[in-house]
Amino acid sequence: MIYTLLWKPKACFETYFNKFVSRLTGGGADGFCHSELVFKLTKREWITTLKTFTHGKIAERAKSLTSRINEIFDKADDTKDISLCFYTIWSSEMNLRLLTANDSYVFNRLPDTRYTSSVTTDFSKEEERHALAFCLSELHKKYDNVKAMLFWVPRVGCFRRNVNILPDKYFCSEFVVYCFQQIGYAKNYTPENITPNDLPNILEEINDIIKKNRI
Repeated sequence: MIYTLLWKPKACFETYFNKFVSRLTGGGADGFCHSELVFKLTKREWITTLKTFTHGKIAERAKSLTSRINEIFDKADDTKDISLCFYTIWSSEMNLRLLTANDSYVFNRLPDTRYTSSVTTDFSKEEERHALAFCLSELHKKYDNVKAMLFWVPRVGCFRRNVNILPDKYFCSEFVVYCFQQIGYAKNYTPENITPNDLPNILEEINDIIKKNRI
């Protein structure tokens, strides 16, 4: 299962800057300032899926992640749910963290409705696999501070993006939309213009498409 985690400007994100960003991007007092992608699979599903990656840096990162899962959850049952979150934050890089129910730091906990909203998307197993491959391939790319500040600029002229090349850097919601596009969704959106507050409508649209395709 994949879900998009949307953070409100509260808890670890409670700063004047994040509150300003939430309002500036149309979220108001109850809006969002940050977004992430979470993959929730059982231990067996993680190990099985990661083994399917056999080439290049994706395979190397999958092998490393498999080792970490086996190390941390060596005594856990194969049916145990494990939630891993792909994220990028200001002045950092694309990274991965484990979410648990009772970590001492709220950023590392499973979603808490006081601080976040989460939207599940019912992708197929193969779509999940491709999304995971994309996320692994983009690990360690830097956060794009400039694009985040210029989200409102139309992508025309010198700002036009090359649709055939992935960016060298991302900001949070841009990355989420790029991931969806890799598996055939949200193609009519320009990721560089998308903010966390735009994502709920995009996710609703994606879920509607998935439901119609399965009727």
